[in-house]
Amino acid sequence: MRKWLVILFLMGVFGIPFSARALNPIKLATLQVQLWPEYDQPSMLVIYDLKLPDATILPVNVSIGIPADANLVAVASQTSGGKLINTDYIGPTVSAGRQIVTLQIRSQAIYHLEYYEPLSRAGQQRDFTYLWSGDYAVDDLSLSVRVPVDTDTIIANPILKSAQNVDGSDILIKDFGPIAEGQSFVLQVHYVKTSDKLTVSQQNVQPSQPLSSNTPGRLMLSNYLPYVFGVLGFALIVGGVVFFWQSSRGRKSSGHKRHAAQEGNEPESETYCSQCGTRARMGDRFCRVCGTKLRHGT
Repeated sequence: MRKWLVILFLMGVFGIPFSARALNPIKLATLQVQLWPEYDQPSMLVIYDLKLPDATILPVNVSIGIPADANLVAVASQTSGGKLINTDYIGPTVSAGRQIVTLQIRSQAIYHLEYYEPLSRAGQQRDFTYLWSGDYAVDDLSLSVRVPVDTDTIIANPILKSAQNVDGSDILIKDFGPIAEGQSFVLQVHYVKTSDKLTVSQQNVQPSQPLSSNTPGRLMLSNYLPYVFGVLGFALIVGGVVFFWQSSRGRKSSGHKRHAAQEGNEPESETYCSQCGTRARMGDRFCRVCGTKLRHGT
C-alpha cells in the first residue's frame, strides 16, 4: 500500500508541469509581418513583431522557422518606451529544411525578428513568396508590404489594400485575424521595378523642427563673432606693446653707439699723466686710466 502511495505521489509531482503546459499551450496573441522589398539590400527584408498572451506562464521558449536561404540579422525585444534591445535566443539551427530560431521569452513584451531572403528576378519583374508554416496558433495575424521606389505595378495575393505608413511611405496592408496551429499562410508578391535603386538611398532626411541660431549642436558664425573680435583685439594690443618695446630698445642702443662714436672722435691733447703716462684728451682734468689730476702746461 505504501509503495503505491509513493508511486502516485511521484506521478503527481512530475505530472504537474505537463498538465500545466497542456492547460496553457503556447500561442501568439499577435503576429505582425512586414515585407520590405529592396529596402537597403537587393533582397526582401522580412520583419516579425510577435507577442504572447498575457496569461502565458513565463519563462518560455518560442521557436520560429525561417527559410533555409534566409540571413538572420536581428533578434530583439521592445521596451515600454518603444526601443529595441538585443534579447537571448538559440540558433538558428537547421531542421527539416528550415532554420529554427528559438526566442527565450522571459517577460511580456513585443519580440522582434528580422531576416533577409532572396527575391526572384526576371528583368524588371520581381517575385516573392512568403510562408507562415503554422508553428503556433495566432489570435491576430496582420501583414504589410512596403512599396519600393520606382515601382510601376505591384500585386499581392491574397489582395491587400493600399495605405500610407506613418513615415509617409506607400504600403499594402491587411489584417487576416486568427490562424490555427498547423495552418500555413502564403502570400505572393509580384511587382515591376524600373531601376535597381534601393528605398533607403531615396529617403530625404528632414529636421524635426525648423533650424535657428538656438538649435542645439548647430554652429553659426554670428554666435562666435564677439569671441573672434575679442581675440583679434587682444592680439593687436600685445603686438603694439611688443613693437613699442622693441623700438625703445633700438633707440637707446643707437644713442649709446653715437655717444661712443663721439667719444672716440674726441681730439687728443699734448698733456700726459704724470703718474701712468697716459695721453689725455682735450678737456680732461683727470687721467682716464688712474684718475690722477692732470697737470696742464701754462
